[in-house]
Amino acid sequence: MQSVIKYALVTGASGGIGKEFALQLAADGWAIVLTGRNVAKLEAVKSALKGSGAAASVVVPCDLSATGAAERLHAVCAEKGLAVDLLVNNAGSGVFGACLDLEPAGIEAMVNLNISALTNLCALFGKDMKARGTGRILNVGSFAGLNATPYFAAYAATKSYVLNYSLALRAELKPAGITVTCLLPGYVRTDFDDNAGIENPRYKNFSNSNSMDADAVATVGLRALNHGKPFVIAGARNSFAAFFFGLLPKTAAPAIMKKFLDSLV
Repeated sequence: MQSVIKYALVTGASGGIGKEFALQLAADGWAIVLTGRNVAKLEAVKSALKGSGAAASVVVPCDLSATGAAERLHAVCAEKGLAVDLLVNNAGSGVFGACLDLEPAGIEAMVNLNISALTNLCALFGKDMKARGTGRILNVGSFAGLNATPYFAAYAATKSYVLNYSLALRAELKPAGITVTCLLPGYVRTDFDDNAGIENPRYKNFSNSNSMDADAVATVGLRALNHGKPFVIAGARNSFAAFFFGLLPKTAAPAIMKKFLDSLV
């Protein structure tokens, strides 16, 4: 008897945490729908996949920061007959700098990617999962989303949305047999700093010295999803920091973070 192919869709799969999600899920027998903007990198990740479903994996290029991108991605998967049983909303971007100095176009693209695309993908693929009575969704938020964060104000706010949206979606879909989990990483060894426009070497040195490897973060997220957890903070240090900030008034954390970041930039 031919085994049923299980498809996992991973956004932002061309590198970083997304690539590690794809590699680990493939090793666990999933066929991967890899999506992102860089086709060459996506194809390279596809070639590196190992597992019983690796041969059925596909690359679907998509710029999720563009209007209507989530709908187009969902339509392509439907046309190809790819029933997505696991959605990993990993794609995201950040912008760094004082709120009044940031370019509106950069903020808009980030909001489209971090919020609109994630929300629409959850709704579109979540509806399919609900109809089948099974499915799992892993949304990648951020430790930054737990508190207001100066110089990352808009980014942290989008990730706060991701966490709260995920928890609400989880409550709605739980009766339908669908698990929703939110992963909250801190610093990760990826290209995030460069892509966010961070140039100060002192900040980059601090970021790198306090970063987790992308494969370790992906492992934390997938383990939490498999155990049905509502959310998980990656790393003991980040968990302690979250506990500490949780004891303080909401206005204290941003004040502390601003003073700290001022010392780095």
